[in-house]
Amino acid sequence: MDFKEKDNEKRQTINHDPIIDSSEYFNAGDIERGELVEEPSGAAEYLQNAWTDYDEWKTAKQDPRIPAGGGHTEEEYLALPDDLRVELIDGVFYAMASPARIHQTAALEIARQLMDCVEKHCKECFVYIAPSDVALGEDRKTVVQPDVYVHCDLEKDIKPGPLRGAPDFAVEVLSPSNRENDLWRKLALYRRHGVREYWIVDPAGFSVYVFDFEKEGPGEEAPKRYAFDTEVPVRISGGTCKV
Repeated sequence: MDFKEKDNEKRQTINHDPIIDSSEYFNAGDIERGELVEEPSGAAEYLQNAWTDYDEWKTAKQDPRIPAGGGHTEEEYLALPDDLRVELIDGVFYAMASPARIHQTAALEIARQLMDCVEKHCKECFVYIAPSDVALGEDRKTVVQPDVYVHCDLEKDIKPGPLRGAPDFAVEVLSPSNRENDLWRKLALYRRHGVREYWIVDPAGFSVYVFDFEKEGPGEEAPKRYAFDTEVPVRISGGTCKV
């Protein structure tokens, strides 16, 4: 069995089908320059590393130090041991695995290109990569760590502790252990709390899904989908920045 077959088999067992096959919601987005006809080099390595990530996550989520149930707070999150990789979403703790190499490669490359553009054109903005805490909501029950995020508020940046309030731009790179959070929980969370633009990077599908929350209206919630061989404009920059 090759890694792609293994990937599809495991997705079925955990009810995480590939987003481009299983979700009519994501199929609704237009794809730039059509489908890729060949898998990019490194696809098998991605799948191998991704499922190592998933196996680590299965172990991590059983860590008895992670509080169970709901109703938890930011203060509890900040009091957890530093070696625990978790996010707090609406009062519930979710374990995270250490990211696979391809996950880090994608996040770092996006951050690098964003920083180059910010330095040239948007000096009032700031680029961060995970792990960096972002606290959302007045109830202090949500702290997340986007893989990459940008915010353009100096007053927020100089305050100690987590970034308090929504970043302008957030990126999440999918892996088997985080698909449910990034595709659904964080999508709803970022939209609700005022993130202006959200990218979901899917290495298994060789695609980037771009949600422009600022321009969403009734019937316009489907993302724009880009292939990996396509330049992706950052909408909040008016297209000045591209990745």
